[in-house]
Amino acid sequence: MVIYTKTGCPFCAKVLQEYREKGIAFQEVNTSVHDWAKKLCKDRYGSDKVPVIVKDGVAIQIGDVEGKG
Repeated sequence: MVIYTKTGCPFCAKVLQEYREKGIAFQEVNTSVHDWAKKLCKDRYGSDKVPVIVKDGVAIQIGDVEGKG
């Protein structure tokens, strides 16, 4: 599980907190730090917003549970 985030994003912080509380293992990749990650989210998953949650190479959620991000 990979969660693409950006610095200062409240929606990302909420998702990260929820996953930690549920004990779900994930790797965080910050698109503010890694330009390649921002490009990947746009090119592969069609997303300009974060968080982008990817499981087994498939985006299972873009934005928070309400689609905000």
